[in-house]
Amino acid sequence: MNPKPKQQRINFSEVAIGQRFFDPISAEYFVKQSASLAAMVTGIGDGTIPDEFEPDDVVGIDQ
Repeated sequence: MNPKPKQQRINFSEVAIGQRFFDPISAEYFVKQSASLAAMVTGIGDGTIPDEFEPDDVVGIDQ
């Protein structure tokens, strides 16, 4: 069993476009598409349907 990766908590506005991040609310990974949109890439997400995020939403980046 793989241990859960350590994560750095940052605001959504600090995530680079194209970067993968973890959303603690949905407990899924997303890839940032623009200043306010990201697409889920785990769970039921296939990376095609954008979801809106606020700049100050706290997300996690794997370290």
